[in-house]
Amino acid sequence: MFWGDSMKKVAIDLTWVRHNKVGGTESCVRNLLNGIAVLKQSDIYFTLLVTEDNAESFSEYNKYNIFSIVQCDTVSESQIKRLLWQNTKMGKMLKKLGINICLEPIYSMPFLFKCKVRYIVTIHDLQAIHYPEYFNLFRNIWMRISWWYSVRFSKKIITISQYVKDDVLRHFNIKNEKVAVIYDAIDIDDSNISKEAEKEFLNKYGLENKDFYYTVSSLLPHKNLTTLIKSMAILKKKEHMSFKKLVISGIGGKTKPELEQLIRQNDLTYDIIFTDFVSNLERNILYKNCMAFLFPSIFEGFGMPPIEALAFGTPVVTTDKTSIPEVTKGLCKYVGNPLSPEDWAKEIADVYMSQNTVPVQEIEQLIKIYQPESIAEKYVDLIKNI
Repeated sequence: MFWGDSMKKVAIDLTWVRHNKVGGTESCVRNLLNGIAVLKQSDIYFTLLVTEDNAESFSEYNKYNIFSIVQCDTVSESQIKRLLWQNTKMGKMLKKLGINICLEPIYSMPFLFKCKVRYIVTIHDLQAIHYPEYFNLFRNIWMRISWWYSVRFSKKIITISQYVKDDVLRHFNIKNEKVAVIYDAIDIDDSNISKEAEKEFLNKYGLENKDFYYTVSSLLPHKNLTTLIKSMAILKKKEHMSFKKLVISGIGGKTKPELEQLIRQNDLTYDIIFTDFVSNLERNILYKNCMAFLFPSIFEGFGMPPIEALAFGTPVVTTDKTSIPEVTKGLCKYVGNPLSPEDWAKEIADVYMSQNTVPVQEIEQLIKIYQPESIAEKYVDLIKNI
């Protein structure tokens, strides 16, 4: 493709993507790429930087004239190799390609040999500050240094919610105007959900339509699954008609043995199902067919799952902590005390008894906010102003 003098050439660093292993961060960057792909603009050309081990997962973008794909001499699976490449070869490679703007969809940018490239860095949350116990000492120090350096030396910081922006401003010395809030893109495609696929997947776990609850969660303490499990135990003990199976999907974690022990102690072994990782199709089947989506997390930089569930018209019970009420726009039921199993049991029972659904018009307005094309336009506008 011929690059005119007025065309901006922008790199998007995807070397950090370990396919199907980095959860929502990978989903949001792929949704952003899908949005860019359909934009009707021709004055920005994007070069996708991929690795030897994730290149194939991004090959679909070869069909769009707006993208070129460059395979870099590193691997995503080795963080040390990736960081060495980023700090020794990346800047020189971008200079050779005539690129002087690079979007880093995660928190770190190169410390060395930047070669006058201007970096736009996305900060998704400051989890290591709020939950340092999740990370070893080296990782804690590395993340804090990376945040500080990115905040100080990037051209622009993007945060994925106003909550995260406020958190960044609170913890780092940075001017308000340097930080732009751009929400994550959410791409819901239910066109390939066939009746046969639904039936087959639900049968796999012994589930019936609208006869189970669902949540998507990593198994970390702030996801608050302990409280949710205890609330299910309360409903079972009371023999309340709202007691149904609970399905949990997500990437595992160190707390899984503790959760499984809690499940056994409360006689819920056959009532709570862990699916581990599920494909987008399988996840959407569960969103669509569950009675209600339960999201007990007390810390989110954004929180895609409640919005995705709402997009299917499914009632959502969640918390009013951090970014969740901001991004769900008041369309959920919010538990007053998110750490109270009794409060959760009450809200779940209320949702079951009322069986209210979110009005279609309000769902459509919510989805418009997070459409990939709309989010991509915000990124393009920001890039044009650099």
